[in-house]
Amino acid sequence: TFTINVAAPIVVDANTAVKNGVLYSGSAASNVSTIFNYTNGSGQAYAAQSANSSGVTGLTATINAGTLNSGNGTITVTITGTPSASGTASFTITIGGKTITFTITVYAPIVINSNNAVNNGVLNPGVAANNVSTTFNYTNGGGQTFLAQSVSSTGITGLTANLAAGTLASGNGSITITISGIPTASGIASFTIMIGGNTFTFTINVGAVNTNAIFPANTVTCNGISTTVVDVTNPVTGKTWMDRNLGASRAATSWDYYDTTSIGDWYQWGRRADGHQCRNSGKTATLSTSDQPNHANFILAPNTPRDWRSPQNNNLWQGVNGVNNPCPSGYRIPTKLELEEERLSWSQNNILGAFSSPLKLIWAKGRNNIGGNGTLIDGFYWSSTLNGTDAWFLYIGVGINEAYMSYGFRAGAMSVRCIKN
Repeated sequence: TFTINVAAPIVVDANTAVKNGVLYSGSAASNVSTIFNYTNGSGQAYAAQSANSSGVTGLTATINAGTLNSGNGTITVTITGTPSASGTASFTITIGGKTITFTITVYAPIVINSNNAVNNGVLNPGVAANNVSTTFNYTNGGGQTFLAQSVSSTGITGLTANLAAGTLASGNGSITITISGIPTASGIASFTIMIGGNTFTFTINVGAVNTNAIFPANTVTCNGISTTVVDVTNPVTGKTWMDRNLGASRAATSWDYYDTTSIGDWYQWGRRADGHQCRNSGKTATLSTSDQPNHANFILAPNTPRDWRSPQNNNLWQGVNGVNNPCPSGYRIPTKLELEEERLSWSQNNILGAFSSPLKLIWAKGRNNIGGNGTLIDGFYWSSTLNGTDAWFLYIGVGINEAYMSYGFRAGAMSVRCIKN
């Protein structure tokens, strides 16, 4: 004679089931589960089981082996797989003598219209983002919730795109992503966000990329590099400049001359971009009698007045329409006063203050007028302002208060930073 206990089936309350995660057609399930409450447990063990979905296929509901509580408890069903379509996925499982059928909604991914994105605020290199955001419109929302996320920028680093947790509208709506951090340079910062089953990448400019800026006709580039025109504004002076030296492939990330991609080209005062500005250009001792020499050589001028042109022409580089202006359309060589205003806005009057400024000026070196060698080792930036037979430039050194306006021979070659007209 023997006895066997016959347990009553557990009672599952499907109405209080807790669903975690959201399913989207075509996207693998991630952290999706359903938790059921039950009563009438009697401490019996149950085996693991899996059940494939019907309706919307491609999903599997899985229960790990376990033991029911004596009385009340919960059962967690994990959902894996990739749903084949949007709609309703159904599952049937049996546990504790109870057969349960439950459903989960599979949403179609939302449709994001990135072409109509609204950007708010302005990003400048080295300056903390303040009230910067991007708002996207979407369609096909299903009222589902989404989690908060933060994504670091690529391309231009130092920024983070932040999306707060929320609920999508049923139908059309908008999503606002805030931008925080300090961009390391000017250019394009990229972010990849996943929301509503849609993974999309968006970009934001650090400084304004001027796609309409055109360099003068017959401009010669060095090593095939055309300088990207990216605006940066000094909030103290209110002036807008290119964020990099002419000839540089990017804005500076270091203040010294080892940051070779940020040095740019070296111009003799008043000359156009005819190739002489390339740091490895050839040399000639023959002075030019015209504003535009018919060659790309650096012109040596060891004798007074130490100008590459004979006779001198005081009308070069004067304004946006000035003769030989090497800057792109809408930009020009700054005046002595404009460079001086920038210097006075720095936190320190030396190379550290220059690099910490929105313009990120660096030690870009230069070439002397006698041998044409790159012997200048500090920072030299030409202005368009003349001083007799010479021209004014901004000098930047490393010592305390070692930045000031000075003047030098027009045949010397220095950096050029263009200002917006």
